[in-house]
Amino acid sequence: MIYINGRFLTQPMTGVERYAYSICRALVDLQQSFVVVCPNADIQPCYDTSNMQIIRYGIGNSHFWEQCVLPFFFIGKKDYIVLSFMGLGSILIHNKIMTVHDLSFLYNRSWFSKTYYWWYKLMTPLAIRTSKAIITVSHFSKQEILRFYPFIQEHKINVVYCGLDTNRFHPQETASPADHRFALAVSSLDPRKNFMMLIRAFKGIKDCQLYIVGNHHRVFSQQEEWNTESENNHFLGRVGDEELLRLYNQAECLLFPSIYEGFGLPLLEAMACGCPVLASDIPVFKEVCGDAARYFNPYDSQNIKDTIINYINDKEHQKEILREKGLQIIKQFSWTDSAKRIIQLVHSMDTQHRVVL
Repeated sequence: MIYINGRFLTQPMTGVERYAYSICRALVDLQQSFVVVCPNADIQPCYDTSNMQIIRYGIGNSHFWEQCVLPFFFIGKKDYIVLSFMGLGSILIHNKIMTVHDLSFLYNRSWFSKTYYWWYKLMTPLAIRTSKAIITVSHFSKQEILRFYPFIQEHKINVVYCGLDTNRFHPQETASPADHRFALAVSSLDPRKNFMMLIRAFKGIKDCQLYIVGNHHRVFSQQEEWNTESENNHFLGRVGDEELLRLYNQAECLLFPSIYEGFGLPLLEAMACGCPVLASDIPVFKEVCGDAARYFNPYDSQNIKDTIINYINDKEHQKEILREKGLQIIKQFSWTDSAKRIIQLVHSMDTQHRVVL
């Protein structure tokens, strides 16, 4: 029997929650039988749980529930396997497959709160050692796992890319034009997203504004000062899907200046809307976008600025090239294909150690 750690359903939807949720919806569409075990707490309204078998269990909805309460649900059960899509699985459940999205907390601990850093530094290797297999979202992240945790056998790490919901993100041919030209940046407001460098790079760029979509999260260190609203850059906070779709369709381009990522879902979302991508020259973005993006040095504000100006000055030619390449690239990413890959992984496991999704 397949079970899914459903703690994500009680949390707002950010990148890792969207991964978990989208895989579950794809499994439903594929008519794969599974049970979601979630805390006895309110499910966030952003999740459509229709046709999902959900069992509410225990008390609380924190890491304590995941590590200490959830394991009691499986006492006496046989022939099961548990899939955790959020980044940690209970170290007391050995019949599990866990997901490691990235290891940014090891790459640069200063980006995160001390509590977050020490919790994941302690628990991640324990969760890996007690898992039957590991899922990660890119070949870059797979190499990072092998680099930081050399004890793990490479064959246990399985790359399952993020997918794309083209019902949510697509070109809007009838979309009204924006009142003014703007470039878009989409992500949580944490240090590794490198938005302060982008803001510095954007100073002096004329006839184009910068819109930043995203919120702070308490797990990140607050070392950056975000009171930088000006005439040409604006913080929009979290926006709904309809508004985000409009922004992608109206923007001159998506700017993604991150220093470190496991994947980068906004890259796919933007390309699916025909929005050209200008992104950091880091391995994972080249893995995802290939030649469908323009790249800049994320540590060099002048290089970022030059890349943006070059694009804006030759926008019509570059935009069409990047738009067409982006629309081709996104055909390689599907939540259905990702879910099929996970089903294959589960079926390949020893039948004596079935996994809980």
